[in-house]
Amino acid sequence: MKLAKNLSIAAAGLALSLAAVSAKPAQAASVNFLSQSGGTYNYNVLATGTPAEKLNKFSSITLSGLEGVTGVNVNSSFLNVLFFDANNVLLSLKNATANTLTGNPFTGLDFSVISSFTTPGPVSFSVLSGPSFNAGNTTGPSDVPEPMTVGGSLLAVGFGTWMKRRKAESAQKA
Repeated sequence: MKLAKNLSIAAAGLALSLAAVSAKPAQAASVNFLSQSGGTYNYNVLATGTPAEKLNKFSSITLSGLEGVTGVNVNSSFLNVLFFDANNVLLSLKNATANTLTGNPFTGLDFSVISSFTTPGPVSFSVLSGPSFNAGNTTGPSDVPEPMTVGGSLLAVGFGTWMKRRKAESAQKA
């Protein structure tokens, strides 16, 4: 009796787990890295679902984890720059007819991030459109450590290892 009860609880838990894994949440669009020219990183917004995916009028697009952002160029009458600093960019959708934009890619949703860094690296994005949300990674400006920093760290680790070994040798002799 106790075994049957435990077995039925385990089977129900497994069924619920499999159902949760296979369920696909509603997703908003995603930010796609197009190209880089010096410190200018070009992006567009892509639909993640069907070609008829819609973005609500006041959807927000966020890029975070950037380095050295000095400006944002919006090549669209549909996008508005709400905020940017050295590490983050926040855009919003505006002027959409009938409160939505449809398409894949969304025409007119291109923008550029200008940075003092020219080395591309992974950055995070998020798109919020009504109840739909999507987040992921794309490419953007990142800071690369200076060679002296890396060299100094390696020298410190090597020196510490050498001192530890020397101390162990002197303890064995005593």
